[in-house]
Amino acid sequence: MNTSRQFFTALEALRGIAAIMVIFRHTEGALGPIPASVSYLAVDLFFLLSGVVLANSYEKRLATGQISPAGFLLQRIVRLYPLYLLSLPIGLFSYALQNGLDCFTLAELLLKAILFIPSTNLESLFPFNGPSWSLFFELWAGALFSVLLVRLSLRSLLAIALGAAGIALYAALAEGNFDIGYQPTYFIFGFSRVLFSFSLGICLYRLYDIQKPIMANNGNIIGLLLCGCLIFITGISASTFFGFPYFDFLICLVVFPAIVWVAMRTRQTGLVELAFCWLGRLSYPIYILHAPVFSLLHSLRQKGFGLPASPAVGMVVVLAIFIVAGIVAIYFDEPVRKKLKMMVAPNPASAVPTASNAGAK
Repeated sequence: MNTSRQFFTALEALRGIAAIMVIFRHTEGALGPIPASVSYLAVDLFFLLSGVVLANSYEKRLATGQISPAGFLLQRIVRLYPLYLLSLPIGLFSYALQNGLDCFTLAELLLKAILFIPSTNLESLFPFNGPSWSLFFELWAGALFSVLLVRLSLRSLLAIALGAAGIALYAALAEGNFDIGYQPTYFIFGFSRVLFSFSLGICLYRLYDIQKPIMANNGNIIGLLLCGCLIFITGISASTFFGFPYFDFLICLVVFPAIVWVAMRTRQTGLVELAFCWLGRLSYPIYILHAPVFSLLHSLRQKGFGLPASPAVGMVVVLAIFIVAGIVAIYFDEPVRKKLKMMVAPNPASAVPTASNAGAK
């Protein structure tokens, strides 16, 4: 197994595009009536990318004992928690405006949110930040990766991925599509959903590491085309294939792995490389901050605050989220994580890679 870690710029762009497509699922009407799309599959792409990147960055070190499973999980917490914690006060204020709960109930919900304990008795598993349900499952998948999946053969991993896919498909047949796991009623199937794509991601990296494929020419053009394909796929109307989850299954099993495989074989240069890196850099701040912001604006309007509401204003909010995401990434998230990494990983050999990792939100 290759000891050096690769940096897949095209995966950065895919992660950023996926985060942007997710935004339009949670605008709370700020952009007007937007037809529901299959952009919920962007989460499955996140899981797939995480499998690729975590295998790339940590599999060799975990297998050789350079880092322990506990140390790995601690580094994942350092990666995900600062921005997640930053989002909670916004979500708490919005939730309090909507529901008017007493301080004790809000404090209990806040404690559960900080400890990443799902609220299975509510409409949302994580009421202060709905999209953070995927972080819960990604942390779980990361823990399983560090203690078990890293030790399994490629064939065993593929068998696990297909088995998990079958369980997820069973739930999707009842729900109508693969948009499962965030609801309390389908919470248990979130484990199979993440395990499906995450394990496939590990398999993809293993194949890449074994075959060491020749890099494709015209990496800039291919990368841009892949981004266009992702936008097209996640923009398909959800009603088109609702009740036929085999479409979602095909996308997750074949199309997304094919896109990622091609992306791994490309290298970008110049302005395209710069744009792709920034998409990856902003993807997690955009993903984790957008829902509480839109939820707060919606709550304020419901309480009678005269906030302007139009598609044009909504787009201004979206652009503002992009700008805030950049500021937060540069001046909060990255400095905080740097200090935390110095505290929890004093040994340079155990430190988290400093480069942005595509797919590892």
